[in-house]
Amino acid sequence: MKKAALALALMVSAASGCSWLPDSSLNYRNAQMLEPIQVPEDGVFIGEQPLYAVPRQEERLVGRGEDEKRFEVPKPPQLVVLGGSDEEESQQPAPKDASSKAILARDGNGYPIIMMSTRFAWAWEYVGDALGNTDLKISDRDREVGIYYLKVPERYTLGAKTAQLKLSHTTNGIQVAVLNEEGTALVEKTPGQAILERIFEELN
Repeated sequence: MKKAALALALMVSAASGCSWLPDSSLNYRNAQMLEPIQVPEDGVFIGEQPLYAVPRQEERLVGRGEDEKRFEVPKPPQLVVLGGSDEEESQQPAPKDASSKAILARDGNGYPIIMMSTRFAWAWEYVGDALGNTDLKISDRDREVGIYYLKVPERYTLGAKTAQLKLSHTTNGIQVAVLNEEGTALVEKTPGQAILERIFEELN
């Protein structure tokens, strides 16, 4: 009986727009700003666009306004649907200055990689053009899985005549890494570094 009475009281309170609980929607204004995250040496982080950005941040971190009683949820922006398929997008010419966003770095295990802050279709084009200006010859390619099959000269001390150059989607952009000829593992760090350095020279 008591539970039924309490439930009825809550329904009446909600219907009348009142609440027995204090409104804490503006408490976030008392939070302190933190320093930006520091990326470790040899680490890479491309793109600082937050996934859940605070709307009008410069206005919302100045304290409660005089006439402000509670937080008002901002309306989302109107979405604009653009025509064109992925295939049409890949046929568009890539911006010539975007390849300069390539960064030569290392992954969490210390293996060399190239990170590119661009779309996959354009990264694929940039890397293909760069390879064409090196002594790393393309024997085959598979864009669906993001692999260039390479013939590698002896000067790279790879220990094999072929390797795979793999382009992968990551949260930080497009990652380029050198795999062994079977595509089952990364190549040794020294030849991998030499191969990627040569490609990086042409990307920039």
